[in-house]
Amino acid sequence: MRSFALLLACMLLASCSMIGLGDPPKRLEVVEYGIYKNGALAKTTTGVPRDPGVSFGMRVRVKDGKEGPADPLKARVVTATPGLIEPGAEKPRNEYVSEVTLSPGQTFDVIFTASQPWELVSGHWELRVETAEGEVLAREFELYTPSN
Repeated sequence: MRSFALLLACMLLASCSMIGLGDPPKRLEVVEYGIYKNGALAKTTTGVPRDPGVSFGMRVRVKDGKEGPADPLKARVVTATPGLIEPGAEKPRNEYVSEVTLSPGQTFDVIFTASQPWELVSGHWELRVETAEGEVLAREFELYTPSN
């Protein structure tokens, strides 16, 4: 019985040390996030005032492989909104999705600019990148009405 308990303990320790070995390395990283003006980061924040023309989001970098350049990365860029009602639409739209191919070493912008009055919707917004490999990188933002 004692040797069985010892064997069981060794097996548990060995299995615990293997946790995470099969996880693929993360390929995406946030370089910066917040409010942007003229393509440059103006303020690092997740609180965004509802001002016409406001741009917010994140700058993301695709890491190279550990053994040199990695293959291009297929991904979806998703803008999840609190529900935008486009002119002429009957129902709010909660997501905008675009398909992209990202090159290793590349830095790219995941930024939303409220260029139309109907895009200035207060509430919870999420910008995320979802790779074909299952990696998800996201930043949440809260649009609010500024007090004057």
